[in-house]
Amino acid sequence: MAVDPTTISPIQPVNPVQPPPQPPSNNHNDDNQPITDRDYLDKVVIQNTRKYTIAKAEFSVPCMPSMADQALKLLQDYCAVLGKPGTPEEQEKLKAFLTEKLSQGFKVSPHSRLVMMCVPAKPEVGLLGGVSIQTKVISESLSDKYTTWPKTRPDPLFGSEPDFKVMDVAASLGEPSQVRVLDVGAGPGRNSLPLARRGHPVHALELTPVFAQKLVDAAKPENLPVEVAVGNVLDPLVRMQPYYYQYVVSSEVISHFRDAQELRLFFGKMSDALVTGGKLLVSLFLTEGGYEPTDLVRELGEVSFSSIFTPAELRKSIEGLPLNILTVEAALEYERQHYQGPSWPPTPWYEGWCSGRNLFPIDKKPPTQLYWVLMERS
Repeated sequence: MAVDPTTISPIQPVNPVQPPPQPPSNNHNDDNQPITDRDYLDKVVIQNTRKYTIAKAEFSVPCMPSMADQALKLLQDYCAVLGKPGTPEEQEKLKAFLTEKLSQGFKVSPHSRLVMMCVPAKPEVGLLGGVSIQTKVISESLSDKYTTWPKTRPDPLFGSEPDFKVMDVAASLGEPSQVRVLDVGAGPGRNSLPLARRGHPVHALELTPVFAQKLVDAAKPENLPVEVAVGNVLDPLVRMQPYYYQYVVSSEVISHFRDAQELRLFFGKMSDALVTGGKLLVSLFLTEGGYEPTDLVRELGEVSFSSIFTPAELRKSIEGLPLNILTVEAALEYERQHYQGPSWPPTPWYEGWCSGRNLFPIDKKPPTQLYWVLMERS
């Protein structure tokens, strides 16, 4: 986890007390007489209490470049309440600064956050001293984020049952001992372990070391044919054995990809790993009804583990590769129909996530959902 602290003070302090206008008087000697107007003096004292008043606030927003206006409004509204809204020039400077910090954080990780702290510029004069805005970017990788899950969420993190589409395709491929499987993003082994129990030789690639160790620990007592490696499938240094696997599975992995280039890289690697006639099964969020997502939607898709692609982007990502799409099926509908566990859903978050409602929390059907896409290497 990385922290990038920066301080900016775009709203200039205003120090002197500005008392209300004095009450009118016709007496030319008033300068030598004490003011006794109680209403006027109360107003002066009320304003002077700001010198002894301290205000602090902290806002934390996802590092989404498209959120610059919303982040700015949070600060504008807060500073306006304190009577320090800043000049238009200062606001423009602040927006440019926020845009830069949000973009920097998002480039590092979609799980970065921008923390904005509003503190007194001169504590000794309280609110009269103006507002200082301090920021820091906290960047957290996907592996970092997943590492914390076992500490905060009950097992099984991803459900106790395998994906039924994964198992159904495996059952169609012939004698398990002759069907070598690569499970990309295997997690703690929700699919790898049942596949190995069927007799498939399984190679599991997992990004998060804590999950990889859980998989190793679970396979060892049963002496299952599972080999586990830790790595990022998109890392150029992480290479799969070429022309080796009859079946490649990647469930709930593409939902973390950042753009179509990563999608293309992934399919290129998988086509190299498969033998002729081998099957590739992936799950990913696809748009529906011709919907074209904006930058804002794509960014929040990454933040909410729901990266989305259009059907055209999917087709382009395999253009020129020896991969042919066989079927495209709605994952939620398929899994619900075939689920054999003790209760549905497999996890509290599963239905909302699959249906696209992590990204679009609406009652009506969102314009995206999770699909099973089955391909064959030609």
